[in-house]
Order: sequence, then C-alpha cells, then structure tokens
Amino acid sequence: MVQLISQYSGAYLAGFGIAVFISIVVIAFSILIGTFAAIGRTSRYSAVRMLTACYVAVFRGLPPLLTLYLIYFGLPSWAASADIPFLRWLLQPLDNRIAAAIAAFALTSGAYSTEIIRAAMASVKTEQTDAARSIGMTYGLAFRRIIAPQAFRTAFPPLSNEYIAVVKVTSLASVIGVEELMRTAQLAGNLTFQYVVAYSMAGIYYVTFVIVLQSISHRMERKLSRGTAAHRR
Repeated sequence: MVQLISQYSGAYLAGFGIAVFISIVVIAFSILIGTFAAIGRTSRYSAVRMLTACYVAVFRGLPPLLTLYLIYFGLPSWAASADIPFLRWLLQPLDNRIAAAIAAFALTSGAYSTEIIRAAMASVKTEQTDAARSIGMTYGLAFRRIIAPQAFRTAFPPLSNEYIAVVKVTSLASVIGVEELMRTAQLAGNLTFQYVVAYSMAGIYYVTFVIVLQSISHRMERKLSRGTAAHRR
C-alpha cells in the first residue's frame, strides 16, 4: 500500500490535473452554450425555440458515455467514409482524445445549463425588462445590465452543482484512453493488483476536491445573497 502511494503519487497528481483542466473547460463551454440556448428557448421565433428545445431533449436524454463514443469514434470515422475534405477538416480535432471528451461533456452539460439559466432568466421580473426597453435600451444592453446579473445570482447554486457533476463525469474519459485520474487508478491497479488501494486513492482526490468546491460555493452564495439583500435595500 505504502509502495503504491509513493510510486504513483506523481501520476495521480498529473491525472487529477488533467481531470480538473477538462472540467474547467467543459463548464466554461457549458455555460456559454447554456446562455445562448436559454436565450433561444425564450426567442419569439418558433423555429429557434424548437431547435434549442430539441438540443436540450437530445443531450439530456443521451447518456454521457454514449455521447462520448459518438463524438470520438463515430464522427471522425463517418467523416472519413463520407470522403468530404471540408468535413474531415472540420471534425479532425475530434481525433484528439481530450478534445473529444471536452466536446462530448460540454454538449451534455450545456443541455442542463440551458434549463438552469433559462429558469434563472425567467425569475427576473418582466417589468424590469419592460422598463429598460421603455428608456431606449436594446435587448442586448438590457440583458447585460439587468437580466444577466440577477439571473447569475439565481443560477449560481445549481451551476455549482453542475460543475461538481462535470468533475465526476470526467472519469468517463478514461474509456477512450485519456490519462486522467480514473485512468491512472486503473493503470496502477492493473500493475500492482492492489485495486482497492488504487481506486480508493482516486476516490480521495474526488471527495477532497468536491468538498473544497462545496465550501467555495457556499461562501460565494452567501456573498451573492448579501449583495442581493443590500441591492434591495
């Protein structure tokens, strides 16, 4: 046990770093996708509403592992068989394991972020938007100055939970060979046959990181709630 910990501690730390990197990039894209899709969900154009609703329904319904397989194994091979140069060029980055994992997890997480952000936007009273429009603000300006700041306060707690979920989902990247934390544990277990210790070490990293994230999230929530109370006064 002590030998495994001392021998693979560096590899575990590197794998944890890759997992954190993937999760940060994924949640950034998730929020970006979610914001635009949430705006689309409230669009006055029925085609835009239908398109974004279909996106949410599909990627909330697909298991993340299946999405990962489709993006890493399915799309590049389909592009190669289609023999369309532009399509091969467009999907070529998906041959990279980390890029494919980020794309798959961002699309899945983005569907959940869409509903979180849409609900947060809906919590902002329409009277405030109407008042902004009445004084000449465009929708974009009203969104940046009025809707987005208030919606962010409402969306922050569920988005924090979504990030924690993303951190754990990154473990699925191990199935396509990304040497993140879970893959490191698998390799350590296979080489030493100490599977309980190998996987327990990975579990300690995950649990510790999630506890730290929860602590930071709770502090941020308190600050945001104090800011909201002060603004109302």
